[in-house]
Amino acid sequence: MKAIIAGASGEVGKHLLNYLLEDVDYTEVVSLIRSSSMVQHQKLNNQAIDFDQVSDLPPISADAMFCCLGTTIKKAGSQAAFELVDYKYVVNLAKWAKSAGVKQFHVVSAMGANANSSVFYNRVKGKMEQDVKQVGIDSTYVYRPSLLDSEREETRMGERIGIVLFRLLKFLFVGSLKKYASIKVQDVAHGMWRRSKDAQEGYFIIESDKI
Repeated sequence: MKAIIAGASGEVGKHLLNYLLEDVDYTEVVSLIRSSSMVQHQKLNNQAIDFDQVSDLPPISADAMFCCLGTTIKKAGSQAAFELVDYKYVVNLAKWAKSAGVKQFHVVSAMGANANSSVFYNRVKGKMEQDVKQVGIDSTYVYRPSLLDSEREETRMGERIGIVLFRLLKFLFVGSLKKYASIKVQDVAHGMWRRSKDAQEGYFIIESDKI
């Protein structure tokens, strides 16, 4: 099998990249990156691209594509810049993958994604899901994680406090509340990798507690 991954430098992406590289069934992994990568592996093909010009990227045949692109409004600098990454780049990559004949598309979204939401973040994620579905890749999986639990150094204090609280109160998230519990980034990555091994045809939304 051959995989393409976008966003391998992110928290979910870097764990997913490791799973793919360690999997004997995946013989080649193409990582779409903005610039040089510190990760080197005999199966890894780092492909520098301009995400603003995805349509100019030559077709790359693969069995599955994984999209882990994502930012925050604070990091992006504006709502428009956030939407560029979390909506336009993702949808354009899906269209490019479709044109290249990729059969599987796995993408990280977010809990609460809804194209009609009054919350900007949720609305952008919902629009992304809606338009990725319209692309029509044979097997499309959308993952909606709750609060991502990671150890990244740049985590803001408020987010770090939230993660600690979610960890301490995890025993409360049972039954219908289970999907609201925080989820480790490596678990999201593992769920994406695992489903790619036995992907079914269709469009699937995977809520946080099912990842």
